[in-house]
Amino acid sequence: MNDFFSIFNPDWWINENNSAVQIMDAILFLLLSIPVIYLFICALFSLGRYKNPYPTAKVQHRFLVLFTVLRNGKEVIESINHFLDTQQYPREKYDIAVAATQLPEEDLITLLQMPVNIVVPDKEKCTKVYAIQQVMERYSPNEYDAVVIFNADNHIVYNALELFNNAYYSGCDSIQAHRMAENLTTNIAILNAASEEINNNLFRKAHTRMGFSSALIGSAMAFDFAMFHEIAPSLRGSDLSKTMETALLRQNIYTEYMEEIVCYSRKEESTNDYEAQRIGWIRSQYSSTFLALQRFPLALLKGEWDYALKLFQWLMPSRFLLIALIVLCTVGITLLDWTLSLKWYILLAMIVLTFVIALPEGEINKRFRYSFWALPILVFTALFSPFIRLFQKKKRE
Repeated sequence: MNDFFSIFNPDWWINENNSAVQIMDAILFLLLSIPVIYLFICALFSLGRYKNPYPTAKVQHRFLVLFTVLRNGKEVIESINHFLDTQQYPREKYDIAVAATQLPEEDLITLLQMPVNIVVPDKEKCTKVYAIQQVMERYSPNEYDAVVIFNADNHIVYNALELFNNAYYSGCDSIQAHRMAENLTTNIAILNAASEEINNNLFRKAHTRMGFSSALIGSAMAFDFAMFHEIAPSLRGSDLSKTMETALLRQNIYTEYMEEIVCYSRKEESTNDYEAQRIGWIRSQYSSTFLALQRFPLALLKGEWDYALKLFQWLMPSRFLLIALIVLCTVGITLLDWTLSLKWYILLAMIVLTFVIALPEGEINKRFRYSFWALPILVFTALFSPFIRLFQKKKRE
């Protein structure tokens, strides 16, 4: 461990006795220990039961409930029917809109017969962000009090609008609900569900307990309508959560996390589906990483701590990738110079303990224990899928 702490001493770098392996070891350990320590702190803050701090509102606000759908019309039809059948909020206090992209004609006909407003974007192939912008153009800023955004497959609890209303009445202009998996049918789906629950605890529950904004997740989100109407035209890219987080944090708007507003969604059930999801995530990650590199130092200098923390998160590798890198470094350093490897085993144990702490009790936790063997498959996919796709692309050419 002394070799690691010596990295902060300028004389250590000009010491001719230091080998290339020692220098490489110290740099890699420093780079990977920073995100691990941050995640461990978040895991500690995630401990404890959630308590809803918002009393019953004296006013029932008007909501626009917006479903976004791409191609799968039957899925959104089922979700809307579930929402209408189960939601206990007064029906006259909310309207439903659908951003319908590339839907079959028969599904559009079915939607036309339902009590919803349908908006078909003027581009056949468009991003979720663009589809939402098209919907917002159809409404005036004061037509509703708040907007709630769902994906096509989302099923939310019966009292969701009531709980959103209580928080909005108390002054919350941006709210993220607790999204969790509905289908625990395969090992891959269970691991995806466990990963999302870990993210919920680390980047939503823990963040709000630390006084920072909750991370957004792309659906089951509620925003002040006038605010969102103003922000929507300026949103860029394909990742709604990241572009919205940037817009909110730059305006110093806090995002609350409400754990008891559970929204169920379907998770990827196969490695192919998971890889396709990761490709979209990687594309988004590239742009967000470059943005973070540019803006992180300035955000720190300005004291914009909430925004700086978000930019720092974007610089971090994914959880699966972080585990893979630590394992590879631990094995590599052990083979090159085992005397330097102790701190790597400590770091590996620390990241495992972090995820154990962050994984909540419940059905997902129980099934996760039996699906753990599939974790190496996801780690391998996360680490090597970009190279595999590049190889396949060159082979086709």
